[in-house]
Amino acid sequence: MALVIVSAGTLASSRLRTVTLRPLAAVAGALAVAGLLGGFALGYQLGGNSRGEGDGSGFANLNPADPANQTLIREIGSLSGRLIRLEAMAGRLVKRMDATPPAVATRLSSSVAHEPAGGPLLAPPAGSGTGASLLRLNQGLEEVEARLDGVASMIARSELDQMAFPSRTPVPGVAISSGFGRRIDPFTRRPAQHAGIDYSAPHGTLIQASAGGRVRRAGPYGAYGRTVEIDHGDGLVTRYGHVSKTLVKAGDIVLPGQPIATVGSTGRSTGPHLHFEILRDGRQVHPDLYLARDEP
Repeated sequence: MALVIVSAGTLASSRLRTVTLRPLAAVAGALAVAGLLGGFALGYQLGGNSRGEGDGSGFANLNPADPANQTLIREIGSLSGRLIRLEAMAGRLVKRMDATPPAVATRLSSSVAHEPAGGPLLAPPAGSGTGASLLRLNQGLEEVEARLDGVASMIARSELDQMAFPSRTPVPGVAISSGFGRRIDPFTRRPAQHAGIDYSAPHGTLIQASAGGRVRRAGPYGAYGRTVEIDHGDGLVTRYGHVSKTLVKAGDIVLPGQPIATVGSTGRSTGPHLHFEILRDGRQVHPDLYLARDEP
């Protein structure tokens, strides 16, 4: 299996997609299941040969004392080990997608004797000798490996996209005190547009990054007071205003849920709270379009 390594700088890349990837997960799940079934089928084929069915050319009839058979026996062992590892890998990938693997009883380790079996005795297909069986088994395993590598890569890209998607509450456990849209301004007492949402919390409460990305601002910013802005790539930015203290600096790479500041009342503010905005291509958008619905 190929190991996918992602650098921290990718989090702030403009090529990041910021969409939910349920269709991708569905495709990945189908591929993982296909990989599982392919692996089990190969195990069944190997198990059938190991019983020495048909023309007597089965693996069980190999004499391990014969030097000519020792290389073949080692190859059988290697292929069996690959099949077991692939099965375990497919199971882990399915779990990462919160899917349930199909219930399949046929395994390499249980395909030997001592299990109920039956059916008519038929001659094996042409070319089904030991060498041909090993070649087909090896080719099948390579196909399964390639499929699982593709699934792993898709899952890694999906997980990276989710890391850069601002769906996490910046002040967990704190209710929204003022929503997005038209409201009465707390200073003028006249109708005004509120371009974010407010979380009223005690001074010094930790503020967490709603998603991973690169800090593009950490300091005074006009009426917002002391502010942190995080660029998540693809024109998506989160803004955290009125903070009392910044815990990051411009250029830092942050991860989802990482503490980045503390609640304060700097700038145009009537008391300690976090003013939180999500910007798409420089324009404030409704945070409900992104935040998970887990607010208290």
